[in-house]
Amino acid sequence: MKKQEYENLLTLAMSTGADYAEIYHENSRLRTFNVIDSKLDSIGTDNVRGIGVRIIKENNYYYTSTNILNYENIEKIIMNLLKSIPGQSKKKVTLEPLMEKTPKILIPHDNMKIEAKKEFLLNIDREIRTTSSLIKQVSLSLLEDDKNFIIATSEGKYIKSSNCLTRYTCTVHTQKGNIKEREFTDYAQGKGYEILEEVDLLDKSLKAAKSAVDKLDAQEFEGGELPVIIAPGFGAVIFHEACGHGLEATQVAPGISVFANDYGKKIASEKVTLIDDATIENAWGSYLIDDEGNAPQKNILIENGILKSFLVDKINTKRLKIKANGCGRRENYNYAPTSRMSNTYLAPGTDTFEDMLKDIKLGVYCERMSGGIVNPATGDFNFAVSTARKIENGKLTEKIKGITLSGNSKSILKNVEMVSSDLLLSGGYCGSKSGLIYVTIGQPTIKVSKILVGGKE
Repeated sequence: MKKQEYENLLTLAMSTGADYAEIYHENSRLRTFNVIDSKLDSIGTDNVRGIGVRIIKENNYYYTSTNILNYENIEKIIMNLLKSIPGQSKKKVTLEPLMEKTPKILIPHDNMKIEAKKEFLLNIDREIRTTSSLIKQVSLSLLEDDKNFIIATSEGKYIKSSNCLTRYTCTVHTQKGNIKEREFTDYAQGKGYEILEEVDLLDKSLKAAKSAVDKLDAQEFEGGELPVIIAPGFGAVIFHEACGHGLEATQVAPGISVFANDYGKKIASEKVTLIDDATIENAWGSYLIDDEGNAPQKNILIENGILKSFLVDKINTKRLKIKANGCGRRENYNYAPTSRMSNTYLAPGTDTFEDMLKDIKLGVYCERMSGGIVNPATGDFNFAVSTARKIENGKLTEKIKGITLSGNSKSILKNVEMVSSDLLLSGGYCGSKSGLIYVTIGQPTIKVSKILVGGKE
């Protein structure tokens, strides 16, 4: 659409005396290449084109979307939306000149031929399968996401931007007798196929294969309330789920977050500084502009144990009396944006892994976390640990299985006893009110003084 058309539609959207209106115009392509059973099993393509319109009045928002993109239809759906909004105004919207923000991509997805992508995956499949006869299945994939969008708002913002993201995944399945195990690894960045040149994905995959084989000999573990060391990277899923969601305005503004009344208070040990930073160049959870047209920010949520900030979107600025801080996100045009995490990580410290181990008589080293559940109102959580080892008398010993971690958000924050310097970021997905989005989670190795470890009954 032309600039004048956006202005006319926004003027119409504001005609009931609304506080704010926006139009989000998206054109994206998601493509996946999947290797299973040592062959290219499928190539999936999903094209998304559509427009979403949001109107905010007082503390309410009204949303509509369509994939029929002619001007007359968009005008019609806005008129239908206005029937639910009382009031009248003749405020005219004038947009600023178009601002364009484009990421730096060295090797765009279409610059690599499909045959080269296929051969890359098949080569890794062959290498993995030669390492052990216990490997029964290998699943590999490449994901490409190219999104282009325009945001026009009643505040005059008129921005065109894009995202380019690439993710490699590897899952190795092993079996010995009736025992089955698996291991997973991935690498995800807001880049093109330059990721294949900056990281040895074969080496990562072979390490995952070895871990999947070793886990076949893992022993049962009784558990109990024990000290736990959590490995760097994806271990931060605990902080993402148990703490990060509770710091989003969608939970805080209505008072359903366990942290809703803790602004400015000490809620964690002094070792804990939790940051959400959407400005990290080319990270999986980064963006050049958020889905409300605001610049991304580095938001320090917890600093040396003190709750410093929340993640705040447009609609919750009045309720929390905090400015929107670049965290409005959505899966696509079918969703209204809301406050979401981007790249959320625990800042590095100075403790060493050896010092973490030395005083533990019995504990658990969590090498890789899996999924879990959390109640944001109470902070109670339960997470599965996919790969773990026993700690005995200050040393790592045998692999153990069937491990879960249970606790409370506030308790684990206060029980972070040591934090190392080996910060590692890991890409993933996050589902919430505005759909499924890309996020990065990360942490250095940490020691939690005590947490309930579940094992065999």
